[in-house]
Amino acid sequence: MKNISPRQQEILDLVTQKGEIRVEEIQQAIGISQATTYREIRALAKADLVTKTPGGISRTKTLIDHCVQCGQENNPRTAFVIEQTGGEKFTACCSHCGLMALSNRTNIRTAMTPDFFYGTMLNIRDAWYVVNSDISLCCRPSVLSFSQRGDAERFAQGFGGSA
Repeated sequence: MKNISPRQQEILDLVTQKGEIRVEEIQQAIGISQATTYREIRALAKADLVTKTPGGISRTKTLIDHCVQCGQENNPRTAFVIEQTGGEKFTACCSHCGLMALSNRTNIRTAMTPDFFYGTMLNIRDAWYVVNSDISLCCRPSVLSFSQRGDAERFAQGFGGSA
């Protein structure tokens, strides 16, 4: 499921944060009716992004295997890993989705992204990014991570984008 609605993303964010959530909690948190809540849950369950439980939903393994932001399968070369202070981890398919997912979350312990050239994991605060290059492995606009500023600048010179 590549495209999910903003409301479905809100539900996915809630279940990612809590692990399991009841229908009533979703209704209160988002301000939607019971019928709408069940309709959105059905769509998310059909896409295998959540698992139905009695009276609610829980996380599905696919929240680790698939991007928490767009639902695409994670590529180990570009996977962005976010860990919350409680130790809970979730992944995004690329730096683009990972940075977007971070903007919706609190209590973040760390976030790591792989260097595009070498594959080593970097703390996102130490990374240099090339945005909107001609190379797009995943989402648009592409966001590729590098450990060195010079690597990012040389890549942008050769393949476009901004470092």
